[in-house]
Amino acid sequence: MKVLCQISNITDYGLFAEIEEEIEGLVHISEIDWTNNNPNPYKVANVGEQIEVMILDIDNDKRRVSLGMKQTKDNPWKKFAEAHDEGQKIKGKVKSITDFGVFIELEGGIDGLIHISDISWESEDSIDLSTFKKSEEIEAIIINADPEKQRISLGLKQLSGDPFQQYLSNNPKNTIVKGGFFKKLMKEMP
Repeated sequence: MKVLCQISNITDYGLFAEIEEEIEGLVHISEIDWTNNNPNPYKVANVGEQIEVMILDIDNDKRRVSLGMKQTKDNPWKKFAEAHDEGQKIKGKVKSITDFGVFIELEGGIDGLIHISDISWESEDSIDLSTFKKSEEIEAIIINADPEKQRISLGLKQLSGDPFQQYLSNNPKNTIVKGGFFKKLMKEMP
């Protein structure tokens, strides 16, 4: 249920809001914004300011009311998943580069991850992440969108076919091939 309440106190861990006279609830920092997991409560609102919140939980024994601000707005993860299909191409900008992949900023202020295993068909050891530049626009394929876990998996290698599978489809089992490595590989296959 959405209610309008007034900020009564601000702490490092959230906002206290008076729902009714003598009844306060807490908007924990994790419930302030969908995309910023660690917002500064002092920059979100001021004491005395009216805000709209959703009542998330009431614990009668502990006399606590849990409130959420982000729940009064559309969930951008859910909105993205509803608007896009797996396998669809999408463009975004490189937001950050880690040792396990590249985060891409997508529409709605959310991020998708191109895991290192989805960058190239080559082995992960041969991938040079320094080829990616922050703010560079790139195109990727949506592998999976999970609004519950707030995760979007993207892939670059999926933009082109797997060269090994292409080779196998062009050269079925027992095909005579030229080249030492593949010739040996095909003989060893059952």
